[in-house]
Amino acid sequence: MIGRMTDATQELLADIRADVARRLDAYTADLALLTAIDSGTRDADGVRRVGASVATRLVALGFGIDPPLSPEGDGQAAAVVARFDSLRPGRTTLVVGHLDTVFEAGTAAARPMAVADGRVTGPGVADMKGGLVLLVHALDALARATGSVVAAGRLVVVLSPDEEIGSPVGSAAIRAEAVTADAALVLEPARPGGELIAARKGMVQARLTATGRAAHAGVDPERGRSAVLALAHATVALHALTDAATGVTCSVGSLHGGSRPNMVPAAAALELDLRAPTAVTLAKAEAALAAIAAAPAVDGVHLELLTLGRFDPMPVTPDGAVLLDTASRVGAALGLVVRAIATGGASDANGIAALGIPVLDGLGPIGGGAHSPDEYLDLASVPDRAALLAGLLLALASEPAKP
Repeated sequence: MIGRMTDATQELLADIRADVARRLDAYTADLALLTAIDSGTRDADGVRRVGASVATRLVALGFGIDPPLSPEGDGQAAAVVARFDSLRPGRTTLVVGHLDTVFEAGTAAARPMAVADGRVTGPGVADMKGGLVLLVHALDALARATGSVVAAGRLVVVLSPDEEIGSPVGSAAIRAEAVTADAALVLEPARPGGELIAARKGMVQARLTATGRAAHAGVDPERGRSAVLALAHATVALHALTDAATGVTCSVGSLHGGSRPNMVPAAAALELDLRAPTAVTLAKAEAALAAIAAAPAVDGVHLELLTLGRFDPMPVTPDGAVLLDTASRVGAALGLVVRAIATGGASDANGIAALGIPVLDGLGPIGGGAHSPDEYLDLASVPDRAALLAGLLLALASEPAKP
């Protein structure tokens, strides 16, 4: 996409990095404000508050905000869609993030954000409130250095309200913008070694519900049809889908049913997570999942399979490799070695890749321990990551518009 970085561009990126470094206290304060808001996916009010906070900062930078795609008060927050059109024609770059976390209400108060020895801890600091704040500070520094957040073309930011459950709402907004984008950048955290993410497994999250027949466990157990037993067999079969050779994994994350020990349980449900690295292996795994649901191991028990969320695999593509090469060149101008890895985790990048749009993920700060009490963000990585993101936006904007 770009050749050797000019001395002027290298100096500009160094200035942006230094600017973000000087304002690191402001970055930390902004992150603390977002982390103090509980924004689990089902907490529509909390997700909206995070979205409004980020949207306010984007408006201050000159972005226009689209009206919400879903009405307020319907139990689900809407995606935030922000646009910045420069005065010069050029390509469209899409930046994608998400507003929700996996943590339950009360977590923000129980585990407030803390900073010790350059390490930030707290719910969502890496996944991905740190990435949201990084975007704002990178754009702010870019505007101060160049006079605008976009040198040419259009920059669109889409923030999903429900990525942690597969973006059933957010994906519509992302798809609508991705189909006209030339490249996409996703703000998930960089890996602990600073690596970007060039490939992700596909993911299916589903619920398997069993309906049997209740009976007295001591008097006439033979009349009963145990929903719990049926799902116990299904759990074993589902875990057997895991295959190291093909990269397929399947895990039952929750299993519950019945009400008391002296009753044959008539109802039970489990929730599962199925992942595979390619479209072919995912399709085969999904077929095996459907076969398990269609053939309960306990006579008289009915199983019903419901897909809760789905991401197609994100493979490495030629256009994606070119985008990674651009990131590597920008990194080299900053004295950074930029590499990319494949990961089993899924993100909104999967859905973008499925549309054939070149996408690069992991552009947030370095972090780890996502979805756990050990989640952390490396504060020292923020200036480098902000400059890398800003440099990518500059490089993509410098390309001629498509004919």
